[in-house]
Amino acid sequence: MALVFYCRVSSKDQNLDRQLERAKEVKADKIFTDKFSGKSLNRPALKEMLEYLREGDTLEVVSLDRLSRDYNDLKELVQQMRKMGVKLIVDDLPQANTDNELVDQFMMDMMIQLMGFVAQNEREKIRERQAQGIKLAKQRGAYKGRVIKYGPDAKDPKNRLVWQTVVDMLYNRKKNPTISEIARKVGISRQQVYRIKQRENL
Repeated sequence: MALVFYCRVSSKDQNLDRQLERAKEVKADKIFTDKFSGKSLNRPALKEMLEYLREGDTLEVVSLDRLSRDYNDLKELVQQMRKMGVKLIVDDLPQANTDNELVDQFMMDMMIQLMGFVAQNEREKIRERQAQGIKLAKQRGAYKGRVIKYGPDAKDPKNRLVWQTVVDMLYNRKKNPTISEIARKVGISRQQVYRIKQRENL
């Protein structure tokens, strides 16, 4: 039965010192570290850790958001730990680390739901602030809408060339190129070709 410690920061510029110090303090048998965003579960050390963990092991993190910042992903991870028979210890939730497994599960579920509520509330606030900002910009006449990546006014000359090539190929119906062929030739997705086609009414 191993004590496994998982550490994560969001970028390479941030350091893991505080989390590593805690791992050393609790004498972790195995330490896994990631320098990736917590918005996705696609992290090398996280995957390696999940393969390493065995029934009876204990996983410790300094806080729940080290595992994930996404409510659904976090819920999935916690459920996975339970199925594997792995105990989860969260340092900043000492009230959840009791000797009663049912109480531990209840507290963990409650914290995850609370995190989900906070995250959803924050997303709604961000959308609200964005809408207010756009409204004020429109009133000032400064709002130009979403920047089109591939178009005649694209900032990047390469993207303007991609747009021109797609338009030329769409106009050239004699050769009758398919959307997939156009996408492969210019190196963009079929969805992007469809967007250009729709904007240019081709």
